Amino acid sequence: MRTRMAWLAGFLMLAAGVLVTWPLTHGQSPSVEHPTSSPPPSTAPTNGPATGSLLGSGAKEHDRPSSQHPPVTAADGTRSTPPASQLTPLQQQMHLSALRGAEWLYRMNGPDGRFVPGYLPALKAVMGGDHYLRQVAAAFALARAARYTGEERYAARATQAVLTLLGETVVVPGDPPARHTSLPSNVINRLGAAGLLVAAINELPAPKDDLLEQSEQLCNFIRQQQQSDGSLRYNDSSEAGESAENPDGINHHPGAALYGLMLSQRYRPAAWKADVLRKALAYYRSWWKEHRAPAFVSWQAAAYTEAFLQTKEPAFAEFVSEMSDWLCRLQYDRIDPRRPLWYGGFREWADGRPVEAAPQVTSAAYAAALAEACRVARQQGDLARHRRYTEALERCLQFLATLQYTDANTQHFADWYRPALVGAFHASHEDGNLRLDYTQHAVCALVQYLTHVARPK
Repeated sequence: MRTRMAWLAGFLMLAAGVLVTWPLTHGQSPSVEHPTSSPPPSTAPTNGPATGSLLGSGAKEHDRPSSQHPPVTAADGTRSTPPASQLTPLQQQMHLSALRGAEWLYRMNGPDGRFVPGYLPALKAVMGGDHYLRQVAAAFALARAARYTGEERYAARATQAVLTLLGETVVVPGDPPARHTSLPSNVINRLGAAGLLVAAINELPAPKDDLLEQSEQLCNFIRQQQQSDGSLRYNDSSEAGESAENPDGINHHPGAALYGLMLSQRYRPAAWKADVLRKALAYYRSWWKEHRAPAFVSWQAAAYTEAFLQTKEPAFAEFVSEMSDWLCRLQYDRIDPRRPLWYGGFREWADGRPVEAAPQVTSAAYAAALAEACRVARQQGDLARHRRYTEALERCLQFLATLQYTDANTQHFADWYRPALVGAFHASHEDGNLRLDYTQHAVCALVQYLTHVARPK
């Protein structure tokens, strides 16, 4: 049934006039066009990587991705990722989409270790509004791609990005010492930054001891932010007035911190880290019942999935399933002939209710949460939930694929400019702008699907 629906969706998308190319030839790599001339100097980023051109560090012929990769052990040790030739056609599509996205992230990282924040293709300009948290999240995504593909150059560049970003942190003396960003949370949220940095370090295929030591210092900071009720303080002031200062922060920063804490168990396990998750679960599960929002689900589901896989405690799995069941109800899971391109995306959420609106690339974060939910359902042997989550996940990934720039749908751009676009994910079907986190979320979701959900033929 999933296969039939996928082909039907593809047919309707083609009929709607959207050109999306899926190279399915065995062994075919997603081609990357290379600049034949330099872009005008005025288009170079002013505050981004010192690349000397609009195209970051550039893409060389030997940097092209391969559609084959060596098997690697999955993070939870359950299986190895098979070569692309052993994947189903749908899985091969997702594999190539993930490679394109990873290559774009790789190209967008400059010699200074920072990523180009995004592009405005219609204006041939670099997007403004660079942000530290997006930089760290992009390093995390590139590290995840390195773990999946075995590409050493991804790992090297992700490591360089992490080192650069760690340079903007300071150590707070104590027993044990803690580490956080030097700028205050009203500029760079310290809790969210700590969680993402820990996640990026521990997602690297082989992080060095010095990085792991800094990761532990960041973990110590996260531990210090836990309050008596189990919640994590996500600003620099006392608990009073926190929600008024940053009301949306609870949907993002605590979950990222908890997830980073659980990923750090790979290399530096400690009993207190699971204890932090247990206390947090008691608070956030109760909070969630009164303040549901899809943005909350992505990092929180990932954190409690890791906690469940490590401890096998049912309460963690129950909360992941609770959030994921609710999230599935927000998906456009039926093809509407009036708007076939909405199929697979997620409704927006405002004022405590779903909003019928064109889905955005933010659906990628929800796909990542569903990939985590699949892991929980498989571990529990819950076949019905695993099937439902997998179907919803695959629908969303196919939706995301229609938002990715490929060689085929960028023919109207100059050859030298196309490497700035190919592989990246744009905001929506009405908005072609690129922002770093759009591709970061999509790559993370695709790799989690390929690593933990997709099964070979």
